[in-house]
Amino acid sequence: MQIIMYFIGFWALVISAMVFYFYWSNYLHVSKTLVAAFCREISIMLDAGIPFLRVFKILTERTSHPKLNSIVKEIYTSVENGNTVAAAMANHPKVFDDMMIGIVKVGETGGILDESLRRLSEYLEKAVALRRKVILAWTYPALVMAVALVVTLVLICYFIPKIIEPLRDLNPDIELPALTMAVASAGQFVLGNWFWIFLFIVLLIVAYSFFKRTPVGRYTGDWVALHFPVVGNLLARRIIAARVSNTFATLVHCGIPIISCLRIVSQTQPNYFVARSFQNTVRVVEEGGNLVQPLEESRIYPPLMIDMLAIGEESGTLDTVLDKISQTYTEEVDAALEVFTRLLEACLMLVVGLIVLVVALAAYLPYFKLQSFI
Repeated sequence: MQIIMYFIGFWALVISAMVFYFYWSNYLHVSKTLVAAFCREISIMLDAGIPFLRVFKILTERTSHPKLNSIVKEIYTSVENGNTVAAAMANHPKVFDDMMIGIVKVGETGGILDESLRRLSEYLEKAVALRRKVILAWTYPALVMAVALVVTLVLICYFIPKIIEPLRDLNPDIELPALTMAVASAGQFVLGNWFWIFLFIVLLIVAYSFFKRTPVGRYTGDWVALHFPVVGNLLARRIIAARVSNTFATLVHCGIPIISCLRIVSQTQPNYFVARSFQNTVRVVEEGGNLVQPLEESRIYPPLMIDMLAIGEESGTLDTVLDKISQTYTEEVDAALEVFTRLLEACLMLVVGLIVLVVALAAYLPYFKLQSFI
């Protein structure tokens, strides 16, 4: 009964966390998906010939998300007072990053705001799709691990003691197998110290969250992401190539100068080493060098990407080549995620099978031993 109450309490906490996250993500946080739809709607209405202020007036009336609606109203008021859209968006850096503001600014200056916003919405949609694929690839393994953990706790804390009790009643001096004693001791330890174990896990998560926000924590985490066996080479570097090329292609297509493109890319990359490689590229290009050499020296990007960038730079078709790189590595990420998911599923099934085998042996070995004495 006690373990059942723990089980119910655990899932109550999980469900409460999910409800809070749903509330936060839907009412307090403006996602990239909403921003992409916002840019797409503006682009469509501008392309249809609707006056600029009228577009934002319509959006203030039709935007249902409370946070985004208040932002749209502030942008509308700012533009109505004579400010540019880019300047109005810059007042909300948590929603519109430097890349978005730069693209809108160039579009306003060149009179192609509808085209710039269309490309921006396409970029955001691709970025959201890529992120969703990565999250979905981890969802099933995470659920399997969570269920396996709960089942294991139930088996060692409830099932194994119920198996041992009749044997103790028959013969209090019975010598149980070492495996059975080890599993039973693990269950007793969990039941006797569940609060401290739970507190330790919470403190570990909090400490990791704070450590990850420090420069050393970010540096360590980003290095591990790039160099972790199999995952780093098979998945992380391809995701970075797809993300970087998609961002770079969007900026070049919108008419932003190359150095500004490189600087914006460096500012929008979450990985420290990727950002630093583009910072070095900005410095080299400003000194008259080419953009391929520092990216190649960073040893982060796949050779095919470096070769294609060199061809695009030499032939003056960098925008077209970047589109091809983005398409190529997006497809490779899909294939890599499929392989990674299958491998992880196989490993998890093996782990679950081993856990079940150990518990089953711990449960039946005492009866086999007892039968040998009969």
